[in-house]
Parts: sequence; structure tokens; C-alpha cells
Amino acid sequence: MPTMPNIIRRASSSGHINLSNRKVISDLQRWYVPAIGEFIGTAMFLYLAVGGADAVSRGTTEGTGVLGIAFAFGIGLMVTAWAFGRISGALFNPAITLSCLITGNLCVAKACMYFVCQLLGACLGVAMARGNTPGNVKLGVINYLQNGESLARGFFLEFWLTCILCFVYLMTTEERSKSSFMAPLPIGFTLFSCHLFATRYDNASINPARAFATSLVSRQFTRDHWIYWIGPFGGGIMAAALYIFFCYFDFDIVTAANKAQHRAEVAAAPGETVK
Repeated sequence: MPTMPNIIRRASSSGHINLSNRKVISDLQRWYVPAIGEFIGTAMFLYLAVGGADAVSRGTTEGTGVLGIAFAFGIGLMVTAWAFGRISGALFNPAITLSCLITGNLCVAKACMYFVCQLLGACLGVAMARGNTPGNVKLGVINYLQNGESLARGFFLEFWLTCILCFVYLMTTEERSKSSFMAPLPIGFTLFSCHLFATRYDNASINPARAFATSLVSRQFTRDHWIYWIGPFGGGIMAAALYIFFCYFDFDIVTAANKAQHRAEVAAAPGETVK
């Protein structure tokens, strides 16, 4: 069976394809392929994360359960981000989408498309995990305030942890970063750390799509559900502001200048060698 590039190549050589057709193909690649990638990637991520979190939270001690939940989300994000990073950017999170929109990495239309795909993909992934792990929803799935935690504490946990996650995403996927191909590693470990911190208090959503999907599939919307939207979106805005601040002062140029100055100082010192 001829592949799509071969079909396009043959049509082009025979003169049956014009510039308008090429534009349609380009639009398909620039818009719908990344959107589908974001949908499937979000579904895969939450299928692994929610299913793993639900499994490890059954019949385990609290400490072991929290560690297992953190691993499920961190490793789940890491592997799926590596797989879909070159397709859609592997955002998988409306808060990160908002950060990318504010920083100019996404246009409004694509951000809206990603937002919808992330919600739908999250619902699919959680529903699949729910179907494979029947029974009552356990510790690692539904987001709610635990142990009498206040709304304010839950809000600021979501705010600051999402801010950290979004900022790490923006900095490690930045085009000027020499190690952007390794971005899934720090992003996954950041989510791992966030879940270690907040799972005992509010189950560490840090992702409005995850909070919405788990509540929808389990049909358990709590009164504090709103903090899992407002907190992460606020954190995404803060992360974008920090990123814009550092970019305004050309952080990469400043870093290079500091390294050059350090090298010059070491070279000028007697008996010192430049590393």
C-alpha cells in the first residue's frame, strides 16, 4: 500500500496537486495532528497515572501509598511526554496550555483546541482506568481536601505546585535550551515531587483536566472542586509571568556572561586553571 508521502510525491510529479492542496496538508499537520496527539497523549498519561495510583492505594500503608501514587503520576507523565513531545508538545494539562498561551508559545485557536482535547482525553483515560480497576474510588483518584484542610491551604497548594510544574515545563522546553530533548525527565520528576508533597492534603491535582475527569467518571463532584480549577490556572499565570520576566532580561545571555567573567577571573588568578 502506498504511503501518504508517496501519494503526494506522485501527485506532485504528475501535476495533479497544486499549492492550495499543499496548504491543506500543511494545515492538517499544524493543527489536527498535534490536537489528536494531545488527546491520545492525555488519555494515555491519565490511564497509566490514575490506574497505577488506584492500584497502589489499595491495601497499603499511607506512606507507601503516597510514594506509589507519586511514582504513578511522575513516571506516567515522563514516558508519555517523551512519546508525544515532538507531536504536540505533550502539555496534557490546561494550566500548562494557559502558560504557553500567555508566553506566546501557542495561539488562541490552538490553545482552545488543546484545552478541549485535554479534557476529552482525560475523561477517556480515566474511564479506561476505571473500567480496568472496578470498585470504589480510592486515595489516588478523586481530588478533595483531606484531614480537615482549609480551602485556602488547598488553593495555595494547587497554585504554587502548578506554578512550579508550569515553570519547569516552560524552561526545559524552551527553544534555547540545549537539553530540551531531556525535558520529560525534569517535568516527570517535578510532578513526582508535587504528589509527594500534596497527596496527603488534597490528592495533588495540579491539573484541571485530571480533577474534572476523575470527578466526572466517578460522579463525585465535591464542594471544593473549584479550587482544582482556579488554583492551577492561577499557578499557570504566575509561571508565565516568571518566564516572561527572565526572558525580558535575556537570562541565557546573562548566564553566559557570568560564566565568561568567572573564567576570566580564574585565568587571572595565579596558580589557577580554567575548567
